[in-house]
Amino acid sequence: MHNPWQAYLDQLGAQRSSPLSEAELGVVERFHGDEPSRVIVGDHLAIIKVRGDESEKFLQGQLTCDMKVVVAGHTRLAMHLSLKGRGMTSLRAMPAHGGVDLIVNRELAQDCLAALQKYALFSKTTLTLDESRVALLFTSPPSHRLQAEEQLNAYHIPVPAQPGEALFAEHTGVCRLENSQRYLLLLDHSHAQKMLEQTPVSDIGAAQHWRLSDILAGEGHIHAASRDLWLPQVLNYDVLDGVNFKKGCYLGQEIVARMHFKGKLKQRMQHWSWPADSAPRLEPGTALRDQHDKAIGEVVSSAANGNTCHALVVLRLDHSGDLYRDSKPLQASRRELPYAVADLNAAAR
Repeated sequence: MHNPWQAYLDQLGAQRSSPLSEAELGVVERFHGDEPSRVIVGDHLAIIKVRGDESEKFLQGQLTCDMKVVVAGHTRLAMHLSLKGRGMTSLRAMPAHGGVDLIVNRELAQDCLAALQKYALFSKTTLTLDESRVALLFTSPPSHRLQAEEQLNAYHIPVPAQPGEALFAEHTGVCRLENSQRYLLLLDHSHAQKMLEQTPVSDIGAAQHWRLSDILAGEGHIHAASRDLWLPQVLNYDVLDGVNFKKGCYLGQEIVARMHFKGKLKQRMQHWSWPADSAPRLEPGTALRDQHDKAIGEVVSSAANGNTCHALVVLRLDHSGDLYRDSKPLQASRRELPYAVADLNAAAR
């Protein structure tokens, strides 16, 4: 699996714990509000190409988001669920020539592909893992918006005007992500390499930077250790347009709709932080407890930012006080998400 793209990353100083693990570039530095623009390599992500005349119809019956909106030129978070309505894979959908691109965690890509292919047998749709393109994340502070647009134009990349808008050309797919000044790019290897060659090495990041960026944007994802744990609403996908309750049936839809219309969530994803010396990083799915050793939730993802560890965690709405891991307090405090969640606001009052 050591292809020319991986070889190029190695030239940039990539480090891996094993030949098949994701590349890590540089050191996680503090994310300041006035930080320079950064290009982040999504070596931890894979792209699934969905092509064919019935791509929209097929995915509409599989994923939680509204594919009509995606095909019309927008990006959406989504999940592929179990029959119990819990997330097996989280992903981001983007429009593409002749179909849709799905960006997923690489560790779940093969399972996601196999699960979708099982339901695509009688559909005029093909699904393949695309090894010819890579995902990059271009980030910039809000105060540098015009400068960021100029930089993207210099890379010959079109700039979506509004959050959630997606554009695509022959060699480029790009969308402006919600709740932050971030652009997700899908580029073939040669165009991605040219972009990185025009970027100072100090401004190139990798998976750990991407995870931190997602955490600060309040965007949670499913990992191998957290499959089949949460309804999409628990990760706030209902607030982020990752679930559509009017589009009709899809896998797991009945459970998700019943909770939305008749139930009441007892837990939600939240943003918490603690000193990095308490725990520099907790793996997805790690159990969290209260001072009485009672289970109160799990880690969605976490990443260090200087001396602070930021994390998205699923917690019971009735929880108050510190978070504990292995009977040790994390000295944690809750942070505000960049979007409103009514359940969390009510619980905080």
